[in-house]
Amino acid sequence: MGGSFATAEGQLTCERLKYILIGKVENLSDEYRASSNEHPATSMNILAIGGCGAMGKATTRALIEMPVFDEVVIGDIDLQAAQSFAEKLSSPKIRTRQVDVSDTSSVAKATAGMDIVANLTLYEFNLPIMRACLQCRSHYLDLGGLYHTTNQQLKLHRDFLSINRLALLGMGASPGMTNIAAALGAQQLDEVKEIHIRTGTTGGGKGFGYSAKTVLDECTMNAMLFTEGEMQEMPPFSGREKYRLREPIGEVEGFYSIHSELATLPYQYPGIQEVSFRVAFSPRLVEMIDALLALRLTSNEKFSFRGMEISPREFLDSHLMRLPKSEELTEQKAFCVEVIGINDGKPAQFNYEIVVPSHQEWGLKAGSIWTGVPAAVAAGQIALGNYKAAGTVAPEAAFDPVMMGKELREWGLDINEHECTENVDFVSS
Repeated sequence: MGGSFATAEGQLTCERLKYILIGKVENLSDEYRASSNEHPATSMNILAIGGCGAMGKATTRALIEMPVFDEVVIGDIDLQAAQSFAEKLSSPKIRTRQVDVSDTSSVAKATAGMDIVANLTLYEFNLPIMRACLQCRSHYLDLGGLYHTTNQQLKLHRDFLSINRLALLGMGASPGMTNIAAALGAQQLDEVKEIHIRTGTTGGGKGFGYSAKTVLDECTMNAMLFTEGEMQEMPPFSGREKYRLREPIGEVEGFYSIHSELATLPYQYPGIQEVSFRVAFSPRLVEMIDALLALRLTSNEKFSFRGMEISPREFLDSHLMRLPKSEELTEQKAFCVEVIGINDGKPAQFNYEIVVPSHQEWGLKAGSIWTGVPAAVAAGQIALGNYKAAGTVAPEAAFDPVMMGKELREWGLDINEHECTENVDFVSS
């Protein structure tokens, strides 16, 4: 990785700068080490922006059960939806307020006076909400930045260090629990050589399992692949592979997709050669997206229509947001994270797997549970001061993975470890 950057400390290699930007604790100078866990609060408030949305509902439900929070504010542009959900929860901790994430003044007013801000909205709003948190000196967390936005967020590392606050990037299922799983495996190895993440789903009804805009981005933007020690762009739907996840998911066909894990994991472990992420959507959904691509309905090229300038993608995003979401509670989500490296001079591999069902009592699909609950668990640990360093940090660097694994297990999110003792192969060999 060539190139260097001029800083106040002099010249930093690109690789060294990456380590600093993601908050790798061992590489932070003493002046930048966090002191926030010296005086953890007994009770705190938290603003859940999008806390009544598809993923945010699970986050809010978990937050109100945590003793460390005495106030949970649901912020949403649709105040009526926020109030309706708050009435359903019937918790004395809950407040609601209208927040328009596209309006910087609205975000600034909402975040003022908040100890922690959980951004449970689309990734395109990550940066403005982060900047609002800097102004009001709040901790921040989100559900991921789909690689490119994550890289932009990492540039705010020193800004959050300067106010001694944590900005936690990508703490849902994937990214989030996948990063924790990778860190669990890394602790078992003398050297980490490869990390491979595979996800899949079953059930849940027709259509998009989560934000249609995000799914389309994952399927139409170039994927990122870290191979032979270098980052490469790959075409959408490339790297197709059949793999098995834990039952009842079974065999699925996945492909490379752009994801936030690739923005941090390759730089967390010196000497790593391979990091990949594959996602498996239902064949029906893939066929539908193939049709949209063939008709160029995902194009961002604008054209004139009845006196307006609009792109097919803008129309598509707006239209898909209006469609009703399937409420079938048959969905189950799963991932497998393979961590491969060297132990005692020999190849070694640890696999980490999880299957998450829909939550019948809460009436929420698996995608909401495995994304929203980890965000709440992380917020609780931030409130207690149980994190390694301030700054803009990814989950694998922010927390003790064993501690986080235990906390996730308390909420029914059990990441199972399996050591492979035979036929350990390196992709890079």
